[in-house]
Amino acid sequence: MPFRDLIGQARAIRFLHRALTTGRIAHAYLFSGPVGVGKQAAALAFAQALNCEQVASVEFGVSSGYPTPDTRHPTPMDGCGECRACRNIANGQHPDVQVIEPDGATVKIEQIRTLEADAALVPYEAQWKVFILNRSERMTEQAANALLKTLEEPPRRTVFILLTSTVSALLPTIASRCQTVTFSPLPHGQIEALLTEKGMEPSRARLIASLSQGSIERALSPEMSSLPTTRDLLLEGLGRGLQGGPAALVELAEKLAKDREKLQQQLEILSAWLRDLMVAKASGRRNWLVNDDRHEAVTRQAEGVPLDAILDGLRAVHAVMENLVRNANPRLSMEDLLLRLRELLPSGLLSVSA
Repeated sequence: MPFRDLIGQARAIRFLHRALTTGRIAHAYLFSGPVGVGKQAAALAFAQALNCEQVASVEFGVSSGYPTPDTRHPTPMDGCGECRACRNIANGQHPDVQVIEPDGATVKIEQIRTLEADAALVPYEAQWKVFILNRSERMTEQAANALLKTLEEPPRRTVFILLTSTVSALLPTIASRCQTVTFSPLPHGQIEALLTEKGMEPSRARLIASLSQGSIERALSPEMSSLPTTRDLLLEGLGRGLQGGPAALVELAEKLAKDREKLQQQLEILSAWLRDLMVAKASGRRNWLVNDDRHEAVTRQAEGVPLDAILDGLRAVHAVMENLVRNANPRLSMEDLLLRLRELLPSGLLSVSA
């Protein structure tokens, strides 16, 4: 899709627009930011703007000394989205625009060698060859070193765009040879608006947007469509577990910790629920609630729990989430958390239907 169809990322798009309007196209860019916030869509939009047939008469320059734009024609900032080149790029069928994905868990040296061979050839039909390397932090050491040699002596009229959510995992020498373009998590309001435009019920859209981590890709994923049900089942289980003894909590902790990726989502759900208890206790503002569809249960539970206990519980959940990022033991972390919540919430975390 062209730049005009992207959601958010105004700062990143302005940076790319400036490169297009000045004609100073770098040979390599590093698009950094969380997964699912539009990095790949922006890379494809940039490729469309470079190769759109509606502006094919424009001569782009490059930062390494190639000719500057032909001032007799307006310099484009966006692809038309309708010409054959734009359509082929969007559909992944353009011979001069390639997206390289990891082969299994990593990007292998054979993939980079194929990229090098293709990059050495002149464009087949476009003005610019564009190589988009998704999850570039997954390159093997051999692949990264091979790519580094290409970036040191880039072919003319070729642009490399590396996409990553973890810049620190890349070789510093690779990052230093790229112009970095930073992509931020999307505001929850923008994601919520998009979901409601697609016909989603407003309270469901608010919940999903709030737990999407600013990722439109995550918000639209199938697993998020069942988020309200997942939340209700989780809170029901926690309610029963917190009302039981230590043995029940240990068993519940082991059950929750089995799937590390799923555990993060469950902690986010719990964090959002405790946050809503805090809001209800402190202000009573329903329009501030994430779990608006369960506002009656939130209000009822908030009445029976001290504010300090809610805040301490919220801090405990956030501490576990941070520790898991640092590779803490999930089961032990959850045991400690559940025991702490049982102390803070003596009546238990009531079910959403109580």
